[in-house]
Amino acid sequence: MNSKGKGIITAVIVVLIALAAFCGFGYISQRMTASEGITYLDKKEYQKAYEQFDHAAGKFTLIFTKQKKDVLFYEGEALYQMGEYGKAIEIYDELIDHGESRAYSLKAYCLAQQKKLNKAIDVCDQGIKEHPDDGEIYCTKYAVLAKREKYTQGLKVIERALKQKELENKKEVLFARISAYESMFDFDTAYRYAKAYVKAYPKDANGKKELTFLETR
Repeated sequence: MNSKGKGIITAVIVVLIALAAFCGFGYISQRMTASEGITYLDKKEYQKAYEQFDHAAGKFTLIFTKQKKDVLFYEGEALYQMGEYGKAIEIYDELIDHGESRAYSLKAYCLAQQKKLNKAIDVCDQGIKEHPDDGEIYCTKYAVLAKREKYTQGLKVIERALKQKELENKKEVLFARISAYESMFDFDTAYRYAKAYVKAYPKDANGKKELTFLETR
């Protein structure tokens, strides 16, 4: 290999090392900045939290890491708490583009806060289509329908979720089923499912609370 070829290879190696070092610095800096944002979020200082998360999200990393996803979820939460639902939706859209199923539910809640319930339901339907085993999205759709007092329709959503063979977040779906029957004033059925729920999840405080309530009906 001639000296020119060796020079090119050396230059490439130097660039790669510099890029790796820069990315590593960006990753560490992102984590430290996000940590400050979490502190503000815990203190309910949402504007300061948002500023930190937004700054952290802008840190350069070579790939879209799990840490970057976490930062964006925190940023969306801060915006939601500030009532900046439109900006939060933009964050959740970015997360949806990267395959994050939970972002569908969070986007739907933002739309619900904007009184755009039909659009919220559409987002849930999109999420269910893309992630049919994610029980959280079904629960979100039920919650949106419940806002419109469409409990029977919401119950069908819950029943559809429970038919999924590899359902995730099944516990939340089962609890939503109890709430659905309560809202429909079918306390006997709600009580039956509450007993089954507490048997399956004996340490769940909310389940015990619901069972105690239903025992008095």
